[in-house]
Amino acid sequence: MSPNDIVSSVISRTAPIHPLPDWQGAGSCDVLRLDKLDAFVSGNKIFKLMGHLQAWQASGRSGLLSFGGAYSNHLHALAAVCAQANVPLTLMVRGFAELPLTPTLVDCQAWGAQLQFCNRREYALRYDEAYRQNLAQQWDAWVIPEGGDGPEGRQGCALIAERSSGYDEVWLALGTGTTALGIATKLAAHTKLVGVNCVADQGEQQGRWQRELGSGKDWQVLDEYHGGGFGRYPDAVKHVIQRYDALELPLDPVYTAKVIWALEQEQSAGRLSNVRRLVIHTGGLQGRRGVNLSLIPAASCPA
Repeated sequence: MSPNDIVSSVISRTAPIHPLPDWQGAGSCDVLRLDKLDAFVSGNKIFKLMGHLQAWQASGRSGLLSFGGAYSNHLHALAAVCAQANVPLTLMVRGFAELPLTPTLVDCQAWGAQLQFCNRREYALRYDEAYRQNLAQQWDAWVIPEGGDGPEGRQGCALIAERSSGYDEVWLALGTGTTALGIATKLAAHTKLVGVNCVADQGEQQGRWQRELGSGKDWQVLDEYHGGGFGRYPDAVKHVIQRYDALELPLDPVYTAKVIWALEQEQSAGRLSNVRRLVIHTGGLQGRRGVNLSLIPAASCPA
């Protein structure tokens, strides 16, 4: 199968929607389980890859290249797709080659990805156009920005809006913000989009939404629930994960657990309206292994 065939197959599947377990707050709250679409290419990652893979096919490049950290959900999903499609993949990983590989990188390497480790200075160049063009030439690869960002990433995420119809509010986590801004392009005018920022970015995401969505959409960015910064895992988030594990709704520590934490804190503060809301579970459960939360078995090649 080609990468585009793999993406189309996964996106065409039905993701279950069910009530948030034990919800007793204002209005109703459902969960869209994008994590259920595929065992390896989980959650919103497959949607972000759709446009990039189409651009790669049109580019004539032989392989793909992207950037990410040692527990990156994006790199994990991309490596799984490339393994199934037998596409050469180079991963520019933030970190050091002499350190033990994380479970995420063990999977990526086992699936055939070539790991190139970058120090902080080199990794900071990932947004530099000249640097990316040099990498494209060196590896004969289409370069996908970190996290699947960019207009190509938003293209597929717009499809998630179709699964969110009929709700007054849609809640999801923000990293790069690609998924949310893609959804916003197709979300019904009456539906409010609520983003829980998982990055301590000093208002950068707020400014981006103001520029791109302005007053034409009903939206809100919550900046108080990053837990100390991207990838931080405070006790409050840990307790959320433990409670929802018992309720059979697994959450990841970087994104979805912080959305539920924010939702519960906003409810406790009396700031939620009596509306019908939807939380988008964006997957990323493989990242639980980074905080010693086992969920999935040792990965085998998805090919």
